[in-house]
Amino acid sequence: MLSKKIAAALLAAAMCTSSMTAQFPTFASFSVSAETVTDIPQDYRTACDWIWKNRIETERSCEAWSTIYDQIIAGNGTLQYILIWQSYEKITLAQRQKLSKMLEEAVNKWNDCLVGYDDWPIDHVNVKVVGYAVLDESCILDRQPDEVVYTQTTSSWLHDDMISSGMGNSSVPNIQPAEPVDISRYVHWNDKNWSYQGSYDNRYDMYLHGITGMIDMGGYGYHYGQILSDKSVLGLIDGTTSQHILLHEMGHGFGFPDYYGGEGESDGFPPGGFPGGEGSIMMAGSCGYINTFDKYFARYTWSKIKDEPGRFDLKSIQPIADTTSTAEFTDEITAIDLNTNGYSSVTFRNNGTYRFPAEGYFDSDSKNLAFYEVGDKVSVKFTYDPADAVIKNIEYLDLIVDSTPAYPEITNIEYSDKFHQIRFSWKPVSGATNYGIAVYLAGKWRIQTQNISASSTSYTTPKNMTPGKTYKVAVAAKVNGTWGVSEAIKHAVSVTVK
Repeated sequence: MLSKKIAAALLAAAMCTSSMTAQFPTFASFSVSAETVTDIPQDYRTACDWIWKNRIETERSCEAWSTIYDQIIAGNGTLQYILIWQSYEKITLAQRQKLSKMLEEAVNKWNDCLVGYDDWPIDHVNVKVVGYAVLDESCILDRQPDEVVYTQTTSSWLHDDMISSGMGNSSVPNIQPAEPVDISRYVHWNDKNWSYQGSYDNRYDMYLHGITGMIDMGGYGYHYGQILSDKSVLGLIDGTTSQHILLHEMGHGFGFPDYYGGEGESDGFPPGGFPGGEGSIMMAGSCGYINTFDKYFARYTWSKIKDEPGRFDLKSIQPIADTTSTAEFTDEITAIDLNTNGYSSVTFRNNGTYRFPAEGYFDSDSKNLAFYEVGDKVSVKFTYDPADAVIKNIEYLDLIVDSTPAYPEITNIEYSDKFHQIRFSWKPVSGATNYGIAVYLAGKWRIQTQNISASSTSYTTPKNMTPGKTYKVAVAAKVNGTWGVSEAIKHAVSVTVK
């Protein structure tokens, strides 16, 4: 089995690595309410217990104080990345400016699993890219004065493993950028006196490593960071590649295992399978998003490690101030562009355009703008980042149903002296299947016609009507099988034949 071969080949070099080679739908919505480990439903807790005992403790994947849990808290709610670019593809300034936002969106999909649970202190993780390690400095287009670029190289420990396992081809470079290990938290986490060139702010916690020649649907991950193909990295930045592999590899950064083996096996999954029937994003081929089980296991793991003596100093946490803004309004959607891999966008008539993640970010379907369409009137409240108009969280999103019956608004009346006729024109009504004309005669409203096509927005009376006679006329629309007669009558007009 290829995935097992890949894991075995890399285990010695990187402790815990993975490959994911399946494509998944990228939607999910779930809500869990457990505030402590005892609140986790019993069937989920039983599965978590088995994984902890048979996988985490055995593989020691949470033993080092270098997991993403540790990185986030040690960084006071921040993560600092470098990009290792084992590629000769060019990276534009615009792409580099979007890189930290992409990584921040991804890691917060995991962090959102922990918010409000068992003293987890961070509501939002801020991500910053603090350097670029490259094979060729010319790949960094329009380099800015404050951008740090490392150009030393070393032999590639991935080259032979990737080719032999089928994770890469002969175009994988046999050299790679040399990361600046003197400021790597992963390397020096257990040295309390390490200076990181004089300040902890100079560190980097993890790297994102892009490689030419690697298969686009594969990846490796551990506390050190995530390794993907260069094309996948660029696709993630540009919003054309799904995040599910990146999220899987980040899961390894938290210490979560792969599930390559069978039920109850030493490298497999819990007896009885995963509660909820969704599999796990950590089991290649079973799920492409962080599902309910994954969320519970992220919480369970935190409860297991948070009270280790000396590991976390929760009392000193002072999270970075939130820079998001809040929008609250009732407005009509005038445009919506859905992108299944990156950011979608929505435009409101009076409140501008915002972007929102294409993947299942929000708590429930009722808060997912992807289910709405042009013409919908909504009442909404959300937080967003003013820098790029990306919606961070939707507090509520309600469709406004107009209870007032639709009526055709008359826009023009024309008279014919020669033929003694009158022509009415009106605005079209959304959803109308027919229009009708009613005339007030002898104290009653009488239907003149009700078979005017929805594609027509005008009506001409018969010829030779009585000159000088005045009529009261109403135009009605049939919407959803119902005639809006009462509203049409309220807006009737009086006309006199010429």
